[in-house]
Amino acid sequence: MSEKFSEKALKTYQSGEKHLASGKYSKAEGDFRSAVDLFLKANEIERAEKCSLKLCECFIIEKKYYEAAGAAFHAAELSLHHKKYKEAIKHLESSIDFYTKVDADMEILEVYSILSLLNLVQGKFEEAAAIIKKKIVKAALPNASKNRIIQLSTLILNTILQKNAENLEEIDLQLKKLKLDEGYLSLFKTAQRIVSYYVETLVTINTNLKEIRAGDVFQVSIMVRQPPNLEILSSEISYDRLFDLIKEKSVTPDNKTISFELRPRIQGKLNIGPISLVCKIEELQFPIKIQRTIEVLPGKPEIVIEANSREILTAIGEPVTLVFTLKNIGKGESTNLVMTIPLPEELRLSEGTNEKKLHSLAPHEEFEFTYRIVANAPVSTSLSAALTYEDLEGKQSGITAAPIPFVVKT
Repeated sequence: MSEKFSEKALKTYQSGEKHLASGKYSKAEGDFRSAVDLFLKANEIERAEKCSLKLCECFIIEKKYYEAAGAAFHAAELSLHHKKYKEAIKHLESSIDFYTKVDADMEILEVYSILSLLNLVQGKFEEAAAIIKKKIVKAALPNASKNRIIQLSTLILNTILQKNAENLEEIDLQLKKLKLDEGYLSLFKTAQRIVSYYVETLVTINTNLKEIRAGDVFQVSIMVRQPPNLEILSSEISYDRLFDLIKEKSVTPDNKTISFELRPRIQGKLNIGPISLVCKIEELQFPIKIQRTIEVLPGKPEIVIEANSREILTAIGEPVTLVFTLKNIGKGESTNLVMTIPLPEELRLSEGTNEKKLHSLAPHEEFEFTYRIVANAPVSTSLSAALTYEDLEGKQSGITAAPIPFVVKT
């Protein structure tokens, strides 16, 4: 039966071509209309699409722009039977051009609504939202809210923008009320599936450390939590420039977790992201952007003391210079450093005081405290310096330098 329709459709199409070439546009229109119907009965969708475009050509020649727009709109619907989205977009853009010539504002908004969904099902969420905002919301036609195609397209996009699962039931109800040809109905149902998966998707940014301090190396994991059959198809990671990337990203074999390592250079609130993901579930793909703010605590300082001598042998009245070098080998700044060196009564300082202070010492920095000591009497003892300091959270720590034998000859 389909072969019979196909043969008849082809003959009718050829007749239309002849009438078009000879300028008999009304007859050509009739032939192309019939050919479209016959090719559809033969289930030859691509040929029906071609005929619809030929019909559009006839209308353009006769300057019947409203009818030309309708033919292009139908050609787009036919291309959607095989999910030829780029072809559909091209036809719909032509349809808008023709509707513009006759000021068919409502029809234009309806076509823009479908264009928005075509961007959405290709994962172009930002482009889809831009069409709704710039073409439909901005137009503010009073009757647009009563148009079911415009209303449903807008609801679908708002559901994505708000990630509002409460709208899913309303989308289903509105879709059941729509009377659409197969191609457009398939488009709406695909958009419905994508928005349903999108609002139910949970992807998180996790760290392996509960407490992160400046200078710490920590692992970041981007993980798919639900639905269970969702995969991360591709990703673009980004992070605050005050992080150093220590280890490049890697992806687990199941495409559900992305890992990389960072190190914050300073304390404060630093952002990981926005991280752009393309997720896949079944044959559908859609983008997700996620971000997390990390509270980075001050790094912990760690001070070591090195002396310029391991032992001292001197005589009464002979000055000795003892130098203690403070080195901050930790990850944070130290403040309020105070060093004291207890001396027995046989020893005294030739200058300065027993207590020395330093306001702060940053990581990888060092500073020297110098003592000049003179003996008043023979003694065999050992000297050691005691240091106290604070971190940026005000917590105090203390260390003592290794004792240095100090012998004064008689």
